[in-house]
This record gives sequence, C-alpha cells and structure tokens, in this order.
Amino acid sequence: MPDMYHAVSYEANVLSDYYWNHWEKKSAFRKAELSQPRGKVTGSIARGYTAVYYNGSAEIDVVRGKNAPNAIAAPVNDEAPFYYDNTEDDRLRCEQEMKDNPFPITNTGLDKAKPLYDIYCGICHGEKGDGQGWLAAMPDSKYPAQPRNLIADDIINAENGRLYFAVMYGKNVMGGYPDKLSFEERWQVIHYIRSLQAKSKNLVYSERANTLSNVEKPANGVATGPARVQIIQ
Repeated sequence: MPDMYHAVSYEANVLSDYYWNHWEKKSAFRKAELSQPRGKVTGSIARGYTAVYYNGSAEIDVVRGKNAPNAIAAPVNDEAPFYYDNTEDDRLRCEQEMKDNPFPITNTGLDKAKPLYDIYCGICHGEKGDGQGWLAAMPDSKYPAQPRNLIADDIINAENGRLYFAVMYGKNVMGGYPDKLSFEERWQVIHYIRSLQAKSKNLVYSERANTLSNVEKPANGVATGPARVQIIQ
C-alpha cells in the first residue's frame, strides 16, 4: 500500500515528488510545480498591478483612489507592456523611442527612490552615481568591471529609454531588476539618477523646477533645462 506510507495529500512547503504514489508517468507531478504561482488569465490585470502613463496628477490620483466617486486605490505597480527584446538593436530603438518619464518629478518620489537606488544601484554605481560604489571602490576590490558612471555627460544626454532598458535587462555584468522594482519604482529611481546628474552640475531637479533638461516635468513647476543631445552608443 504505497500511498499509505507516502501520503498523496498535498503539503505546503514540501517539495518532494509524488512519484511514490503513481503507477504510470502521466500521473506524476512534482510538488514544486504545484507550489508555483499560477499565471494570470490572458489579457487580465491583477488588482494592485495597474500601470498608468502620466498625463497629469488627476489621472494618477484616480488610480490611487482619490478625487473620484467610489474609487478604489490600485497601486501603480507592474503590469506595463515592454515592447523590446534583449538585443542591441532593440536597446538602441528603446532609447530612441522611450523619452518621457510617465511620472512627474515629486519630492516624495525622490525620497522613496533614494533607498531603492542605494540598495539596487548605489552598491556599484556609487552614492553620487559616479561609478565608485563599494563593490568597485572598496580596498583590494577585485570587481570584474568598472560600473558605469551615471553622471557622465553621455548618460545625462541619453534618453530615458536607455536607463529603463538597463533596469529591465541589465548590461554586461549587471543583471536586470524587473522583479525587484515595480513599474513606478523603476521610473522613480530614474528620476533619482537624474537628480544626481543635476547635483553634479549644480542644477535643480525637484517638484518645483528642472534645469537639467526640458524633458522630465516637475509636478508643481516647469522644466527649463536644455533639450537633450541624443548620443547613441
């Protein structure tokens, strides 16, 4: 009686096989397979995983459950299409096509993005974004590659798609972070990187003004910086 000794009942956190309890291969399932999250229904979006393209604070407020009758907050999180493959051609196309940041510059967003940057980016790219993070600059470091200097002119002049593509897929020894950072967090971290670039040039990047470029829009001010000179590498 093999199914008396090896229980057929499903037990959470037990990843051993069911193979003791079947008499033909078709009946065998790994408990690890049964423990995995199920995929969503095609075309559906789970509540709490809404993505929104910014057209003004009113749209985001509605998604967050404000200023609308019977509105239910749905955090701007993850379900946003990304129409680019992890190829060099698509990386260049992404930079050329993805220019706007869908979220306005806010001091709250920058404050939330700082610890995210420190955790996922600063360890390599440095607190100032200069490529001198702890893994690269610590004594007797044997880090295999110099992290990118994010405050260099070519990155300052690069379109947002270059940064977003790197977050999604990584570059060289850097891995991607789509499973670590939500949709909004990715863009807020990019805002924070822009703020480091502005600081390195003694410029302003806040919800009141953006003198780094005329691309990212302050929530309560204007962007008066120069147009970016696109440098594709």
